[in-house]
Amino acid sequence: MLHTPIRRGRPIGTGIDDSDRIARLDELLRIHPELRPTTAIRLMGYSNPSAIRRLRDKYKVFALKTRIEFSKDLREAAPVSSGHASEQAAQAMQPSR
Repeated sequence: MLHTPIRRGRPIGTGIDDSDRIARLDELLRIHPELRPTTAIRLMGYSNPSAIRRLRDKYKVFALKTRIEFSKDLREAAPVSSGHASEQAAQAMQPSR
């Protein structure tokens, strides 16, 4: 007889949709870049340590994804030159004739 294994520890995720809170947090951090995420979350009115940790962790994932997408957009927009960078650097270092 097959049994499902007993799960121990905390459940995976709460299913709470924090997308609007994360968007507000991102906007607040853009306006005030000197703030750290935890401080900004507290300024938003959250005092429960579990909620602060949940929002902070979700914001870190959001910020990482945003940076990755931004760097991909920059790479796609940048012109691609022919030849390798090492070849171009070697040519630039040679004395002109």
